Amino acid sequence: MRLAAEFIRLPYRFDVEQLQKEVLAIDPSDWVPHPSGFAGNSSIPLISVQGEMNDAFHGAMKTTEFLGELPYLQQVLASFGEVFGRSRLMLLAGSEEVPAHVDTNYHWHNRVRIHVPIITNPAVIFYCGDKQVSMGAGETWIFDSWRNHRVHNQSDEDRIHLVIDTAGSAKFWDLVNASEQNPQIAESQQGQYKEIYIPYVEGKKTAILTEKYNSPVVMTPGEVDYLVTDIINDLLANQENDQMPMQRFARIANQFRQNWRTVWSLHADTREGWSKYDALIGRASTLVKSMRAKLTLKSNDASVYQVFRDRILGSVLNPNLASHHRSQARDPQALSGLAEADANFPQAQKDQ
Repeated sequence: MRLAAEFIRLPYRFDVEQLQKEVLAIDPSDWVPHPSGFAGNSSIPLISVQGEMNDAFHGAMKTTEFLGELPYLQQVLASFGEVFGRSRLMLLAGSEEVPAHVDTNYHWHNRVRIHVPIITNPAVIFYCGDKQVSMGAGETWIFDSWRNHRVHNQSDEDRIHLVIDTAGSAKFWDLVNASEQNPQIAESQQGQYKEIYIPYVEGKKTAILTEKYNSPVVMTPGEVDYLVTDIINDLLANQENDQMPMQRFARIANQFRQNWRTVWSLHADTREGWSKYDALIGRASTLVKSMRAKLTLKSNDASVYQVFRDRILGSVLNPNLASHHRSQARDPQALSGLAEADANFPQAQKDQ
């Protein structure tokens, strides 16, 4: 998600000793490798699709068995009072890093990641845009994942963060906006920064809200229009791109959204239209794959092809969610356009 600043510290602070006690009690064999294969990166799912061991973005989110064994982490999550998507404990081993990347997929367009450092030290540096911070244990931070970002653990010790995904309610964003303007962010006038300390309360009952609906079976034309137009405007704003291929991409993307609306007007999100939507995905994927010119966005220098693939082609059609969204059996037929979109574009580097 795009933010007004690279890093924003929120006023929450948590009991570091209790956080570390719970995390260090986890069996080392329970940590699973990062889905992108980054060396020294591993995680433990706390909220995931169906509460299972996965890194999926689309589908009903539930708390995992791991979270059930971590009472204070449950209290930490509940203290925000927000609806959460995929959330995890994330470990970055000593002398390792999360490579520079931009979060380009649909999930991150309207979600922000909350970081609560649990085990860390000043030699763990988080870079975003042209800024950098060393997040202190027990603090709470968010960052602009639309900008190029990376993390480098320059120490010999493992770093462990609680990372929480949320779209955020109006209350949450009011808090963010107030925090963003607070002079404490600039490390001055520290007395004006009022922390909200959340202590550990033994036996406290918690209620954690998790996303039930986070991706459409078929994306509505209005959302497709918005996402495509946003990408095109960002692309056209970059004057370093060659004009002819840039205009060709814009034409392909506009034709995709216009044809999507046409099919929607006939079928909406019903099963009868899935093969037609799939054909539109396959055609757009093939046309974009044939383009060889380098085209990047003005806002973050990301490849427009990658963003188009991740944010739109990979998210506009999700027939596997149909039985969840309504009482309907899953379509047993594999959809060729989705498979083609996956094959035609390299996997984006995943978030950290």
